[in-house]
Amino acid sequence: MVMAASGLSLTAALVRTLPRPGSPARCMASMSRQLKPVYIPSTKHGLEIIHDPALNKGTGFPQREQDRLSLRGLVPPRIFSIAEQCARAYDNLQRTGDDVAKYIYLTALQDRNETLFYNVVVNHIAELTPIIYTPTIGFACQNAQLLFRRPRGLYFTAQDRGDMHAIVQNWPHDVDVVVVTDGSRILGLGDLGVQGMAIPVGKLSLYVAAGGIDPSRCLPVMIDVGTNNKDLLANPYYMGLPHARIEGEEYLELLDEFMAAIQAKFPKAIIQFEDFKSPKAEKLLERYRNTYRCFNDDI
Repeated sequence: MVMAASGLSLTAALVRTLPRPGSPARCMASMSRQLKPVYIPSTKHGLEIIHDPALNKGTGFPQREQDRLSLRGLVPPRIFSIAEQCARAYDNLQRTGDDVAKYIYLTALQDRNETLFYNVVVNHIAELTPIIYTPTIGFACQNAQLLFRRPRGLYFTAQDRGDMHAIVQNWPHDVDVVVVTDGSRILGLGDLGVQGMAIPVGKLSLYVAAGGIDPSRCLPVMIDVGTNNKDLLANPYYMGLPHARIEGEEYLELLDEFMAAIQAKFPKAIIQFEDFKSPKAEKLLERYRNTYRCFNDDI
């Protein structure tokens, strides 16, 4: 956790120097260290933009931009600055109740407007880190089959042997950081199978907010090799492969193919192993550390 911890400490220190939480002044004060302005490709127009969380500006599209991008009439007439939107979103967050409700609200915000999501998180990072990551994310993993709204990242399974190089081509962006898990040791909760995907998603959200990494260049990955959790196997809503975990050489060959596919597509990317069960975690790190750019911050 060294990388996240050091980034959080620095950002939390910066946050304490900003104006009152929730105010437009606070949001405006941090704009100089925010993400670059959103570039909207000329090939996208109208509802395509509104439905793309990486491009959507909510109520922040200027009039000329609305005309140029065929958005006029598709958004409310009053235009709000990002600082005003940030203040409104934070006020709404305070009305949601407990930490789980806050997690659901922030996840929904991330799914529709990433720029606004990261503005809110950066400006309140000390307060919201326990919401978008531990400990709240543990509940999210345990109940992922009920909280699921839309997929994020890439899923590889034991059924994808021989196809991983093709699957990785489906990811449309270049990538700097990959966070991958097999769900075998999620926090202190044990084997949660495919429901552990929220961990790579949450970890990368922290890297963006605290480390300034471009969110479009982050890739969360789940390698679903099954689960030994009997409760999940008996759950009709479980979204992973409903069989026991594959082990031994078959498991390692699957990971070998995954690592080769990622390096072939994203040769400069760093791969972080997250929440792999010991001693498997040590074995994987030893297997790949001299061949790939990889690390494991749990060991």
